[in-house]
Amino acid sequence: MLFFLRDQALVRLLSDCRMRVAHAQSNADLLEVLDRLEVFPGGLEFDHVQSIALLVLAFASLAAALLMDGMGGMFWVFLALCFFSYRVSKRVSGSLTDLAASIARKCLMFCHELSEFDTNAVWHLKRLDNEFTDYQRGNERERRRIVDSLQGFSQGPRHSLAYEYHHLQYVNSRRERDASGDSRAVYETYNRYSLVLDFPWVRDIAVRSSPLEVPLAGQPFKTDCADFNQTFVLRGNDQASCEHFATPATLSLLMELSRHLDRVNLEFSSQGRLCLSFDNEDIMVHADLGSLNDLSAFRERIKAGIELPRLYPLLGLMHRLAELHEGHVPAAFPEVSEIGELIKEA
Repeated sequence: MLFFLRDQALVRLLSDCRMRVAHAQSNADLLEVLDRLEVFPGGLEFDHVQSIALLVLAFASLAAALLMDGMGGMFWVFLALCFFSYRVSKRVSGSLTDLAASIARKCLMFCHELSEFDTNAVWHLKRLDNEFTDYQRGNERERRRIVDSLQGFSQGPRHSLAYEYHHLQYVNSRRERDASGDSRAVYETYNRYSLVLDFPWVRDIAVRSSPLEVPLAGQPFKTDCADFNQTFVLRGNDQASCEHFATPATLSLLMELSRHLDRVNLEFSSQGRLCLSFDNEDIMVHADLGSLNDLSAFRERIKAGIELPRLYPLLGLMHRLAELHEGHVPAAFPEVSEIGELIKEA
């Protein structure tokens, strides 16, 4: 009976710690959670008594089904008990992993002054979908969803840029015929990542290296840079705004960006925001902090903080782009003598 009580006490402790992590305001609060875990008697390993008891009952049911006449229904009892034993074992084992992940996420947010949104992911997707074409991916629109979102500020030499990070998951479907000639639906899931930044200096221009299968606003233009034209498609409402945007320094920076990111797109909305989207999943990835089974090592990693080595070089490029266009007033387009005329594509 004491084994049952210990597992139940550990489950209650982990549940309480999850609540404390959710309401934590600093790394000090996270370290207090680790203190509570450290004093739990016998360590953080589950005895799995409940799942073992269910397995014992399962095999007792199987024995009854094999040895006694008229007990064939016990075989289904055996399968059900095995299933519940697996679910119980998986749930309690996963609770430690989930708690470690939530502590790591909170530490990440504290170290980089990030925060979560107050509104839900459905509202975010609707807002982004109305502002940027890049979120209109996938032909199964009801299956699109925002998996993760964070927001923060990036301080550069001249500007403080508010930014959002979003992880979009979308689905494409198609029909295929199998060997018997029957048609069936095939669904493929994709992931797309983006930074959305306040960028009031450029509006209604898109620079894409990843094509979209949706109607696109604006007209395509070619620049004098052949490498840029092979990598990107520049679109805008008029030639004057595109000429003012596509300076040699800007084209060079965008080519540098294409070497850092896979299938990168930049879309400047009419609302003065920039959506920088890409396929790279590691922009917000950090080093593994380990498991809670080694609390001392986990504690030291929390104290040391979490680094995001891929995020800040990318934000640095966005600050450089802002400096190139900070004097630009979108309503007026002075003549730009340092580039040749853009060529409108047919």
